[in-house]
Amino acid sequence: MSNSYNVVAVDFGAESGRLVLCRWNGTEGTLEEIHRFPNAPHQEGNHLYWDLERLWGEVLRGLQKAAARTEAHIDSVGVDGWGVDYVLLDADGKRIGQAFAYRDARNVPAMAEVYSRISQDRIYEITGIQFMPFNTIYQLTAHKAELPDEWERATRWLTLPEYFQYRLTGVAVQEYTEASTTQLLDVRARTWSIEIASALGLDVKKFPPIVHAGTILGKLLPEVSREVGLADTRVIAPACHDTGSAVAGIPFPHEGLAFISSGTWSLVGTVLPEPVVRGEEGKNFTNEGGVAGSIRFLQNVIGLWLLQECLREWNAQGLNLTAAGLAAQCMETVPEGPYFRADETTFLAPGQMVERINAGLRAEGFPEERRPPELAAIIFRSLARRYAAVVGELGRISGKSIKRICIVGGGVKNEALNRLTELLTGIEVVRGPSESTAAGNIAVQIAALENAVSLDRIQAISSKLKFAAPQ
Repeated sequence: MSNSYNVVAVDFGAESGRLVLCRWNGTEGTLEEIHRFPNAPHQEGNHLYWDLERLWGEVLRGLQKAAARTEAHIDSVGVDGWGVDYVLLDADGKRIGQAFAYRDARNVPAMAEVYSRISQDRIYEITGIQFMPFNTIYQLTAHKAELPDEWERATRWLTLPEYFQYRLTGVAVQEYTEASTTQLLDVRARTWSIEIASALGLDVKKFPPIVHAGTILGKLLPEVSREVGLADTRVIAPACHDTGSAVAGIPFPHEGLAFISSGTWSLVGTVLPEPVVRGEEGKNFTNEGGVAGSIRFLQNVIGLWLLQECLREWNAQGLNLTAAGLAAQCMETVPEGPYFRADETTFLAPGQMVERINAGLRAEGFPEERRPPELAAIIFRSLARRYAAVVGELGRISGKSIKRICIVGGGVKNEALNRLTELLTGIEVVRGPSESTAAGNIAVQIAALENAVSLDRIQAISSKLKFAAPQ
């Protein structure tokens, strides 16, 4: 396993995207962000959409930069991103219509339609996935009802990371970790659920074949190679779900370990060998696919989206505040004090976040708070309380003894929140990389190039990846 490689991770986030280059010398790797770009859905009429053509242009620009940095020697590239969102493809492989964003308002009404056809109990029994209004099961149901002609014309659908890999290679497949977020996957068989698809009138022939993280999909298409200046570069499916890659990037052994992938969303969970599906008590937990056939047993918790939305309001008023600045002011926040219930459904939609948080404070019997530092402290306390409750349930339901919690993602820099998390859980908190998603994406690619895709090997590679110091 002494081969050296140049590997690129394309990492799409709902707020921004980046391309990260890794130079692996056979025993350790240096990571460097070579291209970053903003991302956000845009409103058209009553719907929220992603601008996929702009994002595709950013991928090509990033790969051109990678070629320039390495004298056109890139061994592989892989794409990860958020879960659940999708595109439809026609018989010629062309995209049909637009790509809806997961915060679109159409999803909640679609839930009732789904449950009229197949019960929640049965869905959870099959999929083991937490009920969230943006899961692909509800999005496809809404699409089929609102735009039946588009659904009928489609011969395939793909979630977004796989769509970009399709544009790189011409290979249309669905990677397992991303497939598991759809709530359409049989958690035990690890194949699409024909029972759910049939109940909802979703033709399973339109569902893509499933591959596992570390699958080599092929080389860049000739036209892509020419445009970006690369030759013989392979495309490898990493854990295409960004949380799957973030967990793959944890540099610590998973025994006794829980994780919090902390960012716009907080994913609080642990890695298990098999799914845990236990009726009512488990329905708030999700059994998402992990690398090397593992299971990420976790709960989606609203995350720093709360602060991001408040900052958007405050800065629109001319206050010029930053998340880092507010976190620094909150370092001495104590666990006791005002809080609100930081649940994902109440705060899912954008807009008027300060007012909605104050409604949450009033509901708990606390006075309103509108001063930014004080409200930021309340947000951090409320999130840490929620993390503590989820970690407690996590250990009880899974039977795993949690000795440490590893924070990864952008939130690892928020020491005010990390400190409160340790105080309120009573469990040691360790810090993983802030760019854990890119690290995990790259670790899977290197393991695939070595023909050694296993949980232990991926974790070992992740522990040897370091970001270059900024110049």
